[in-house]
Amino acid sequence: MKKISYLRLFLQFLKTGSISFGGYMMLIAMVQYEFSKRRKFIKKSQVLDAITLASFLPGPMAINVSTYLGFIMKGWRGAILAFIAVLTPSFIIMIIFTELYFSSKNLPGFQSFFSGVLPVVSAVIISVAYDISTKVNKSYFSYLIVALSFFLAVILKGYLAIIVPLLLSGLLNVLYFKKKIFSSIIKRPKKQYIIRFEGIIVAGIILTLFYIFINNVSYDSINIELVRVFSNISLTLFGGGYVFIPVLDKIIVNEIGWLNSQQFIDCIAMGQITPGPILISATFVGYKMNGIIGALLATFSIFAPSSVIIIFISRFFLYFKNNMFAKKIIQGIKKGIVGLILYSAIIVLLNKGSIDVFTVMVFISSIMILIKTKVHPVILILLSGLAGYFLKI
Repeated sequence: MKKISYLRLFLQFLKTGSISFGGYMMLIAMVQYEFSKRRKFIKKSQVLDAITLASFLPGPMAINVSTYLGFIMKGWRGAILAFIAVLTPSFIIMIIFTELYFSSKNLPGFQSFFSGVLPVVSAVIISVAYDISTKVNKSYFSYLIVALSFFLAVILKGYLAIIVPLLLSGLLNVLYFKKKIFSSIIKRPKKQYIIRFEGIIVAGIILTLFYIFINNVSYDSINIELVRVFSNISLTLFGGGYVFIPVLDKIIVNEIGWLNSQQFIDCIAMGQITPGPILISATFVGYKMNGIIGALLATFSIFAPSSVIIIFISRFFLYFKNNMFAKKIIQGIKKGIVGLILYSAIIVLLNKGSIDVFTVMVFISSIMILIKTKVHPVILILLSGLAGYFLKI
């Protein structure tokens, strides 16, 4: 794999965060495309490791994956740079949208542009699923796990739609390879994965003390309240941005009253239009409550805590992944991830509402172009978005 400088890492994540329209899986897809397929800075297997870890941990999945991969490439500094860079474009755009919303409530053409983009977004996600599938064992059993994972994601709701397919995929893979597992000798973990546990413990204590402090401090401040609310959400919810929406509605609208129902719906819609995760909607809330400072605190609080956790847990992941039993669980989970990625692509496409001839043609042609050529997805996204804007799709 190629080496990457801190500046290059920051600029690549900044670019990725600027063009990843379509939600968390699109952001993950673009990270995989830019850093693995195109630039060869990381391996496909490392992207799969990141998705595997993020699927079982709280918080926004795409930002957790980006932070983890920044950590893999350049350590803690790389993680911080990746976190800041990938969020900055969506943060700035959301600030602009929010100011326009409260000053004029007029965002002409954005919905048409976004509607035109959706079939390309779905195609990019499918192309990534295809690319990742080349790293898993090609057998009827593997295809069965992919199909089962997809089917479970369709019929289940919320966090269960993610955790159940992955757990079942890992379990089935263990049962399928049970003879190989039982006949293998469990090797002792490499020393390099043991000596860093002290840092994990210290950082874990600091995070725990911060969590206790922020939930018990009596100082009356909207800034403290923003940090309290959004950090709690970050550390206690699983399953990606769309799982967070009903919880945010209950807390932000019904319990605290920071937004009314219409403002909440509008801020979620704006979050979908921006490149990056839908939970950038927290920026809207923070900006409304206390301007730029409130926006920064709300955004940092909903994304940072879970990003720190994934780096801590990654040390244990590296510690156990050389065990044959753990290897087969992870291998099965990676097969299940392909099914979940395919499901995400279908959901993005269905978000468009009506599926017309334009959508089908763009969707199919984009898949063919992305799989067969090296055309950058952003070109297809811009062309499709402009077509949607001018045709008023």
